[in-house]
Amino acid sequence: MSLCLVLANTDVQCTDMMTNLMPCQGFLMSGDESPSVDCCSKAQALDKQFAASDKPDREGICSCLKAAAQMPINLEKAAMLPALCNLDTKIPIDPNVDCTT
Repeated sequence: MSLCLVLANTDVQCTDMMTNLMPCQGFLMSGDESPSVDCCSKAQALDKQFAASDKPDREGICSCLKAAAQMPINLEKAAMLPALCNLDTKIPIDPNVDCTT
């Protein structure tokens, strides 16, 4: 899950974000049946960052996840991640999400 992207006008660096979410790779890209504890821990940290961020940074985080959804991940599993990891903001990992809303 390597993604080199820094979004203008935000403090979001997609490479850092994707590196932090590497523990989710087994669930999103392989045959793992459920996300690991480490995956959920990292996703929860991102969820808290998203909730505490201003609008440009939230859009940046969303854009990073949107770009990540272009990679060979299982989008059905990605859609399940918020519920499985008890995320509050329900950030979608979806190539069609509108990050301005």
